[in-house]
Amino acid sequence: MPCCGIWEKFGGEKNLIKEYKYWKLLVGYKNKGLGYCVVITKEHHESLADLSDEEMVEYRLVVKELEGALKKLFNYDRIHHLLLMFYDNHTHFHIFPRYKELRNFAGMEWIDDFAPNPLGKNLPKISQDVINQIKEAIKENL
Repeated sequence: MPCCGIWEKFGGEKNLIKEYKYWKLLVGYKNKGLGYCVVITKEHHESLADLSDEEMVEYRLVVKELEGALKKLFNYDRIHHLLLMFYDNHTHFHIFPRYKELRNFAGMEWIDDFAPNPLGKNLPKISQDVINQIKEAIKENL
């Protein structure tokens, strides 16, 4: 990964679900909802327009695998893919499954207010153990 620090910011190896040729898929380290993930380009790009055709084609594969796993595991109602780069000037997508009803996983109740801004959620902190359980469940279902 490039020296900008984004890989470490999102938990690095401990949160890695799968490494692809051009992307790394990680479970989100903050509680933004059940199944929240981040997909980060391995090459440092500061704009979506800078991605190669190959990177974009592979992103579709990442999305197809991840959405399939999340649907199977948690049966989300909607899913958001956000490329905002407010703080990290490196191409990465935040992926938020959304739920109209309560979900139970890892001994927790997961409530989604279905508000339009999933980044603005202020949910209780979750432990690395819970993050690991989500990561392993997604890995098993990719």
